Amino acid sequence: MSQAPKKENENVGFRYHVTMEQIREHQKKTPEEILEWIEEYARFLHAFQTPEDKERMRILKNKKTTWD
Repeated sequence: MSQAPKKENENVGFRYHVTMEQIREHQKKTPEEILEWIEEYARFLHAFQTPEDKERMRILKNKKTTWD
């Protein structure tokens, strides 16, 4: 079951479709399993980020949003 991207999003960014089966599988995970996945993903991103990307993320992380 593949969904086509909206025309205005064609060739821009990315998209990801999640099935109900994937959602159900995710709901079976413990909070610890979910947190471990998040930590593993953060380590992966950190390993491949350029110094400029790391600085950009540091700035965004500390930036206040309009609803704060």
